[in-house]
Amino acid sequence: MAKKALARNWRVNRRILGVTVCVLFATTIVLMAVLCFWLFFWMPGDAGNDIMLHKPKKTEAEELFPDDEATQAEPVTIPKEEDGKTEEDDVPEEVADPYTYTDLDMTLYAQTSLRVRDQPSLDGGKIGGLYRNQVVKATGVCNETGWYRIDYYGSTGYASNDYLALEPVELEIVQSVGSFGAVDKSFYDNVLFIGDSLTVGLSMYGNLKNATYFCINGMGASEALNKDMSGVTLDALLGVRQYDAVYIMLGINDMGSKRKSYLSSYSSLVSHVQEKQPNAGIVIQSILAVTSSYTAEHPKINNDEIRERNTRLAEMADGEHIFYLDLNAYFMDAAGNLQESQARDGLHLKTSSYKIWKEALLANGIVR
Repeated sequence: MAKKALARNWRVNRRILGVTVCVLFATTIVLMAVLCFWLFFWMPGDAGNDIMLHKPKKTEAEELFPDDEATQAEPVTIPKEEDGKTEEDDVPEEVADPYTYTDLDMTLYAQTSLRVRDQPSLDGGKIGGLYRNQVVKATGVCNETGWYRIDYYGSTGYASNDYLALEPVELEIVQSVGSFGAVDKSFYDNVLFIGDSLTVGLSMYGNLKNATYFCINGMGASEALNKDMSGVTLDALLGVRQYDAVYIMLGINDMGSKRKSYLSSYSSLVSHVQEKQPNAGIVIQSILAVTSSYTAEHPKINNDEIRERNTRLAEMADGEHIFYLDLNAYFMDAAGNLQESQARDGLHLKTSSYKIWKEALLANGIVR
């Protein structure tokens, strides 16, 4: 009985499913027929084939304009006539240069810091400046004023002949402050060096590996107390033991900052070292000069400003607890520039030149 009832139910369900499918199919056919009737007989248009391409008819006024895709010719400008002249006649004529020049090809030296102008007189606008003993290529001399026409970093400039000469100015080297004397290498067993990439070079090539170093590439005076060298801070080194002396050389990376700000940071660093190392002699080493070719590419880093800063650093020394050691006497030429033969890139020393630094240190140990 159960099997008969199940078979009967299956037949009933199959009939219902078939009827449902037929109804859905018929409904779909009817809807499609209604849609086609509406599209072909109720949509507005001129003709059945034009329904989807219907465009409003252009008026006569609209047809005066070119098609959107057409290329329009550039408008023709007709010169205005005014008293028989065109606009081209209104272009001002170039004013003739009131100066004449005699061509030169010679090397000169700036005798002091001076302005470079765009005309060979004080009436010219300021376009830059020269520092003392900067090498200048003169390309001409003004016949009317005597000023030199010079090559100013690839452009033409003019500088007064009163302050350019064939020979550089002989500069007085800032003297060391304090008593120094010859020492042997063991003197540096208990010495700490603080510095930037130049001191990194000393630690690698100066053959004074018995000393302690805190030196980081690119470090300035204001950063010494905040940076760490492979996880070791300056305060950690100052606290580990009492040194006989602390040698500092920082400044070349501060040349882009104001002199007053740099000196303030340097003074704060020296005071901090004094506080941590009350028995150590502090030796301020001079900022090393750069080559003239390096300054030509980096005008802000020039030896005139380096000398000014070294003079102020020397004033911090008292000759008893703080000393100033001038190293430029070992590396400069007569014009006060770093010798090209000593420089690797105009700023850093060659490997062999660090031996000169080492010899300068052995000749200038602190004598109390």
